[in-house]
Amino acid sequence: MKNILITISAALLICGCSKFTELDLPQDQITRDYIFKDEGLANSAMAGIYRSLESSGFVSGSSTGAQSYLSCYTDELTSYALAGTDTSQFFSLTHNALTPTVNSLWTVSYNQIYNINAMVEGLEQSTQLSQAFRQKLRGEALFLRAMVHLYLTNTYGDIPFISTTAYEQNQQVRRQPQAEVYAKIKADLTQAAIDLPATLPKGSRVKPTKMAAYALLARLAYYQEQWDDAVRYSGLVINYADYGMEMSIDRTFLKDSSSAIWQLMPSTATSATQQGNFFVLRTAPPARVALSPAFITGFEAGDQRRTKWVGEIKDSQGKSYYYPFKYKQFTVATVSSEYSVVFRVEELYLIRAEGYIRQGQSELAKNDLNKLRLRVGLSALTGADQNILLAAVQKERRYELFTEFGHRFYDLKHFKIIDQVMTAVKPNWKTTFSLWPVPEPEMLLNPNLNPQNNGY
Repeated sequence: MKNILITISAALLICGCSKFTELDLPQDQITRDYIFKDEGLANSAMAGIYRSLESSGFVSGSSTGAQSYLSCYTDELTSYALAGTDTSQFFSLTHNALTPTVNSLWTVSYNQIYNINAMVEGLEQSTQLSQAFRQKLRGEALFLRAMVHLYLTNTYGDIPFISTTAYEQNQQVRRQPQAEVYAKIKADLTQAAIDLPATLPKGSRVKPTKMAAYALLARLAYYQEQWDDAVRYSGLVINYADYGMEMSIDRTFLKDSSSAIWQLMPSTATSATQQGNFFVLRTAPPARVALSPAFITGFEAGDQRRTKWVGEIKDSQGKSYYYPFKYKQFTVATVSSEYSVVFRVEELYLIRAEGYIRQGQSELAKNDLNKLRLRVGLSALTGADQNILLAAVQKERRYELFTEFGHRFYDLKHFKIIDQVMTAVKPNWKTTFSLWPVPEPEMLLNPNLNPQNNGY
């Protein structure tokens, strides 16, 4: 009976609303009264939020996650899907404010935020759960709220930062300048870092920790070009004894990888990750996506990422197609060998390297870059010219983080080269494409979301 109750209660809490402005259902409030009296029920409700993140939205590796769309949008993936499908629309840049995925990523993300806010409010109002338990779950919720808002603002620009389930307020929210959104994200992460435990053992890093909060603070500082913070927060994780780059990159995406900071579990104990299921090609030509040929030719000679993280399949005519092969398991097995890695220490080396360059500490930057390069069979950088080192950071980010949750799109904007790079590969690229449009259905529901982003 208890197991049935946990499942029903969690499902009711996480059902949310189809639009984040919709009225909160009365039975949700009744359910919360039960959930936040029992640690098992509260944990089950939080597990429902993690499952939502793994199955859809910005950090899902599935066909409906932002990862595939943003990689098609830039120069990482080629879409072979039928014209008019989501990946083809983003690949051909025919998206607009009515494109279903433009709308679904927005609404799915705000639905996730709604459920996260329900957790925060329920924990704060609970009088029967222990303080330590409430603090830990609140830290997880604040981390997740910050992360989803960060993806939203980096994709859509100015957005509402939603921190309540109160429908009266949410029906009339306005978009806030990105700087204000960043400030609220930082506040959430600062509190999360206080609330959360320092780390978790390898193989069980499926909940955010203090180190995950520092990793996201480092990424936030990278986007804001706040280099002191970027170096400091990256260093806190890099220097923590539990984390380190796997010298064999075959281990990077295993569930017990030393470099993993935060991972999402597959849907069952025997399932493959969403990435493995989506990216690995079984037939050619592909029905959905494959790596861009130009991306493949850009690898340096001897780079093990080319041989170990890229798969190849030939069609009946002998033509080769290449696919991301970071995740090797793509079907059900006796046990899941891989978890979806959302944050890993290699990204922090890249963030810190750029921070060092911007601070004028080229030797320290070179040391960080060489740790990444030597482990994949590339020669060490020897010069100390800042421009050459910055170019090296750009290239390392491209070939280290490819097809991981939209890094390429956000990096092109960060380095202010998005127009230069994209017009070379897609002549119909427009400067205004650096942001997605705010979904028109949402603007009709709430006119306060106007004006629309330029170009749409």
